[in-house]
Amino acid sequence: MGSAKSVSSDFLKAAQAERGLLGARLAEAQERVEHFETLAAEAREEAKSLADSIRAIEEVAGLAPQLAMCELSEELRGERLREVALEVLQRLSASGDPVHYRIWFEALVKSGFRVSGRDPLATFLTQITRIDKVESVGRRSGLYRLTAAA
Repeated sequence: MGSAKSVSSDFLKAAQAERGLLGARLAEAQERVEHFETLAAEAREEAKSLADSIRAIEEVAGLAPQLAMCELSEELRGERLREVALEVLQRLSASGDPVHYRIWFEALVKSGFRVSGRDPLATFLTQITRIDKVESVGRRSGLYRLTAAA
């Protein structure tokens, strides 16, 4: 690239002005991204709260299937862990929104299951990466979602 002396001063002024305009537009775009991410997080939280309320009503009214007593403390591993984890994700993310694996794991545990292994969270993470109907979102984000075919 040429030095600043090899271009005209008019060009430099125009380039600086354009850079300033683009910088302002970038700042506006970043503010919109933050705004919509906040709205999305609030909507996810509201949806979770509503889903929890619906589940509570279903349980009290006897509308939801009850877990069998043997499943309340079932220790999961391998294929059974993948099956149950998929069911939990389907309930947790009915809208298809990505879910962080730690939230997914907590939901599984709150459903009355235990993951076997020296490090249950690591075992869970290893097994969920093997579920065909689940895909990771982004690189190293910790977010997972149901695939379109699920």
